[in-house]
Amino acid sequence: MNVIAENFKQGDNCKIGHFCVISEDVVIGNNVTIGHHTILHPGIQIGDNSVIGSFCELGKGIVIGKEVTVQGRIRLGNDCKIEDGVTIKYGTILTSNVLLKRNSFLGPNVITLGSTHKRVEVLGTEIGENTYIGAGSKIAGGTLIGNDIVVGAMSFVNKNITEKGLYVGIPIKKIK
Repeated sequence: MNVIAENFKQGDNCKIGHFCVISEDVVIGNNVTIGHHTILHPGIQIGDNSVIGSFCELGKGIVIGKEVTVQGRIRLGNDCKIEDGVTIKYGTILTSNVLLKRNSFLGPNVITLGSTHKRVEVLGTEIGENTYIGAGSKIAGGTLIGNDIVVGAMSFVNKNITEKGLYVGIPIKKIK
C-alpha cells in the first residue's frame, strides 16, 4: 500500500513500487520509475526518464533532471539539485544543498559531509560536469569539485579541486 498526496502529479508511463510515501507538491515527468519503500518529501521534481531505486529517502525541495539514476538505499538531503544524466550509486548519502552537475557520477557509498568537527553546519557542496567520484569517497561540506575530474575510491576530499585530473588519497592529492 502506498501513501500518496492528493496533489501529486505524474507524467505518462510512470511506475511506482510498493510501500512508497509521496508527499504534497511532488511532480514527476514521463517514464519515471520509483522503487519500493521510497519516501519523496514535499516539493520534489523529477525529470523524464529518471529512476529512483528502492529504499531511498529524498528530502524536501529536491530538483532532479532528466535521465538521472538514483540507485537503492540512498539519502538525499533537502534542496539538492541534480542535473541531467547524473548517476548516484547504491548507499550514497548527500547532505542538504548539494549540486551535482550534468553527467556526474557518484560511486557506491559516497558521502558529502555537512558539518565540521566543531558541529558547525557547512552545506553547498558542488560536483562538476563529467566528474567521477569513486566508491566510498567522503567530501567535506561546502567543497567545490570542478568539471572533468576523477576522484579515486576511498578518498577524502577536504579542499576545493578545480584543475582537471586524477586525485586520490586521504587527504586528496593530484597524481595525474
